[in-house]
Amino acid sequence: MNELEIFYDNLDKSDYDSRSRHKINQELQKVSTVLNEKGEFKLFKKSELERQGFAIIKSFDKKEDRENGTLNGLSWTTSGNKTLEDKSVVPFYWPDVTKLTKEDFEYFEERYKKTKNLYSKTEFGLLIYFGGKTRFSNHRDFKISLFENLFSLSKTYLEKSKNPNDKNHYILDYISTLKAAFQLALKAKISPELKKIIEHVYETHQNWDVTNNSSLRVLLDLSSLSSEHFKNFKNEVDYEKIISKNLEGAKEQEKTHTWGAIYIVDICIKISKKINIDFTDLLKYKAELYLKLSNEADKNNNIASVSFTETALRLYQQVKDSTKIQEIEKLYSEQRGKFKMATISQTLPEEEAKRITNKIISTVNSFNELQIIETLIASPWFSNIDGIREMAENSKKASPFLSMLGSSVIDKFGNTIDKFNTEEEREEYNFWQSFGFSFQIGKQTMHKFFIEAYKENKISFESIKTFLEGTWFNEPISRNYNGEKYDILPIHLVLPGIKKIFEELDKFSNNNKYEADYVLITDSLVLKVETLIRNFCEKIGISTFKTRQKGKDELVMEKLLDDLLADIKHSDNNPTGFDEEDRVLIKYVMSEKAGLNLRNQIAHGLMDIYEYIFPNIVTVLCIILKLSKYHFVKR
Repeated sequence: MNELEIFYDNLDKSDYDSRSRHKINQELQKVSTVLNEKGEFKLFKKSELERQGFAIIKSFDKKEDRENGTLNGLSWTTSGNKTLEDKSVVPFYWPDVTKLTKEDFEYFEERYKKTKNLYSKTEFGLLIYFGGKTRFSNHRDFKISLFENLFSLSKTYLEKSKNPNDKNHYILDYISTLKAAFQLALKAKISPELKKIIEHVYETHQNWDVTNNSSLRVLLDLSSLSSEHFKNFKNEVDYEKIISKNLEGAKEQEKTHTWGAIYIVDICIKISKKINIDFTDLLKYKAELYLKLSNEADKNNNIASVSFTETALRLYQQVKDSTKIQEIEKLYSEQRGKFKMATISQTLPEEEAKRITNKIISTVNSFNELQIIETLIASPWFSNIDGIREMAENSKKASPFLSMLGSSVIDKFGNTIDKFNTEEEREEYNFWQSFGFSFQIGKQTMHKFFIEAYKENKISFESIKTFLEGTWFNEPISRNYNGEKYDILPIHLVLPGIKKIFEELDKFSNNNKYEADYVLITDSLVLKVETLIRNFCEKIGISTFKTRQKGKDELVMEKLLDDLLADIKHSDNNPTGFDEEDRVLIKYVMSEKAGLNLRNQIAHGLMDIYEYIFPNIVTVLCIILKLSKYHFVKR
């Protein structure tokens, strides 16, 4: 016998299974090396094809995408890029299933028919089935035979998994092989085999020892399979018994793995919805599991306890249990103010701080009052959006794992006010996080610039008033109230707040012990930004209201700030002319939950006195000046 035939013989006599893939690969590499050295290239090619056959990923989840190296059901194990002799870079896949020929599949067919090892028989059988290149692959008898091979192999894995000392996690192989057999029976429409495997799933689930280490996987995966394929299972199984068995397992999981119990309860809720039975008790049980998580986290001084309690509260609100709602609301109130958030800050190097300060002083000394205002409008201290997106992308590359995780925004009260879970939402969160870092540095520079300009008498209420009088803020907007026409000037609403800025600065300059009133200024000007954006929309013909349905009645309400900001976004289809840099800055400062969110903080009375700071006032003044820069042309 040659080296390859010796391998075939050893394989047939072995007990190799899915946990032997690495060993099989090593043995075939040795065979190929020997055959290559002997110059037996036909056998060498077969040896390498055999090795690829075991290495190819076979799964009903794989879809054909030749550009990314996959066929229906078949995929590579390793991928990357390779550089050709002409220095061009092309994708690399091993094994490259897109290059398999009919002759290759005929070899796999021959191996399927001859091999006596059950694992290798299923591997070659799936290659034939997914490849679909030979007549044999379409025979009903072949599909039934392959089903029996997969089903038998899955049951051997199941028996191995019951061993308390199983360190190979054979339960995972049982589930994956069982699912392959089920999918084959389903897609090949071999009804007796489908009925057989459904009966097996149900019996295995019902007879499972919930104290076994593999219980979580068995209960979850088998009941999930029955739920996902409800149409096929519904007349063959008793779903209420499945739920009952799952709850038995959940109680056992609860002793050591609370999350495992929650996962099991979730699938029970899903099944209850499908068979249309009440699941109130399941929601209550899930709420109690979250309270258990909260209690454990609280003991370890972990802020996650707040989120767990919040989830429990929402679940009891869902079942309208007023007693538990009251109890958990009290717990939630106690917890949410208990934990201290971390503060991250970075001091600029002393040389860089001096350079920026000297640049500010030089600029202020050389500029007149108009140029100072124009500099505030241009805001050279803020990075542009493209630069921030690049920063966010670099951050993602530097921490790829962290960028895959969902994120939550928690306010100072401990409330979860926003979540970013989908890929698109995570991208958005990464952008706002990068924007925030850039904004903090820019805001400090702008604050220094403003204070220096004030000290040098280069900015004042009068200079700003004079400037705004020459903008659209001083152009009348006509409105009809109750049949009467009124003209309003936006400038009338913003000047009082701006005047107050300089009055407070003057008082502080004369007496450095004076406590300036930042509350009135901030509350006034922040809300006026929304007013100005509404005025802007009116000027370009964008409606500032929307309709909503209340029962049978249709009501009209004013649009929210986020609605207006979305409406003024410039595009080819919506040529508003609004500067995207301005729009994003306004959103971050005014309404973005991952940003300052000043408008909502003030409107809902969530600001404490220490949060009213002068740099925020300068930021809002800067936004107001930016809003004044636009000119409107009638067409």
